[in-house]
Amino acid sequence: MFIGIDVGSRHLDAAATAAAADLPRRVPNAADGIARLVAALGELAPALIVLEATGTYHRPLLAALLAAGLPVAVANPTQVAAFRATRLGRHKTDRADAALLARFAEVHHDELRRATVDEPDLARLRALVGYRDDLVARRTRLRNQRHAAQWAGEEAVVAWLAADLDELAARLAEVDAAIGALMATRPETAVLTAQVGVGLVTAAAVLAYLPAGVLGNAKAAAAYAGVHPRHQQSGQRTTSRLSKQGCPALRRYLYLAALTAIRRDPAIAAWHATLRGRGHAAKSAACAVAHKLLRQLMGKIREQRKALHAEPLSLAA
Repeated sequence: MFIGIDVGSRHLDAAATAAAADLPRRVPNAADGIARLVAALGELAPALIVLEATGTYHRPLLAALLAAGLPVAVANPTQVAAFRATRLGRHKTDRADAALLARFAEVHHDELRRATVDEPDLARLRALVGYRDDLVARRTRLRNQRHAAQWAGEEAVVAWLAADLDELAARLAEVDAAIGALMATRPETAVLTAQVGVGLVTAAAVLAYLPAGVLGNAKAAAAYAGVHPRHQQSGQRTTSRLSKQGCPALRRYLYLAALTAIRRDPAIAAWHATLRGRGHAAKSAACAVAHKLLRQLMGKIREQRKALHAEPLSLAA
């Protein structure tokens, strides 16, 4: 039996691929509703439960399912949308979405990565990096507004915006300090920042945005970030371009790291020049470098973890 759960801010709608009279069809997305649903799922012992990633609304349910030891996967909304198109669904309701997710689990269960329990440090890092990204976006918006106000000659507005920017800069410094303090406790920090082009904030973004179960897996990390190549062939025409189906925030950090590596790492610069010589556009070549950087970073994490978990050699008597 496979279960699909459609997650909303107020309700959780569940559906199964087989008859399940004891499965609650709808419960509140709150502690009592989640407890009731998890208890029922524990009795049913499904082969897999699939949720659709919703940003934050699915996290309490996901944590409860993992704590109960139930097999669960979080599906990419893009994959689910493509699956819905193949099913020619005419209705888009919460219950229909739950049934679609159950069917999606049944068809693709061998391909779906099972969710794992998140480390508290990584969960906090994700919140900090996400908040920092919001602050940086807000700073850009305020700077643009100040520029427009200066040209309009609105001195009072310019002064207010300058004060807003000063306040935002102070908060950004606090967040950077918090990220730095947390990263100082992570064993991956040293190996990530040893890579040319990868600073502390980029290293934090890699740890924050990649799921814990993906860290160290180069292929899965590239797919999650959306930096893996997507090949298209039709007749005599063959193209390859960036997938862009993954996490855009992480992809942005990796792209900026790639630009830095191209300038400062001779080996990366030479490989980038080779790509350009083969006819790759500048942006396409930079994206290929971002892909290469991420795979190298995952390789470093994998080797570090192997070394940390290696049993010490016994001393001869």
